[in-house]
Amino acid sequence: MPDGLVSAAEANRDFAKMLREVEGGARITITKDGKPVAVLSPAEASRNDGSMNVDRSHAHRRMMDLLAQGMPLDFRGGVDRDDVHSR
Repeated sequence: MPDGLVSAAEANRDFAKMLREVEGGARITITKDGKPVAVLSPAEASRNDGSMNVDRSHAHRRMMDLLAQGMPLDFRGGVDRDDVHSR
């Protein structure tokens, strides 16, 4: 698997081998029609990646702020995209 790039067909055929490599710390990009579509990486590396946690924290704070401004959880319709962004 050169440079950690494999086609979707190769990934399907050689998944067990790829999994062993990832367990050893490898990061493998899976491509479809020559374009990257997924990355297989060690679970610990993904879990410790601060950027993902920062994004989730930001989204959670934003949701809580919007709820504090009066958007009830059981609200059903009557607001378009511009209304939501104006709150």
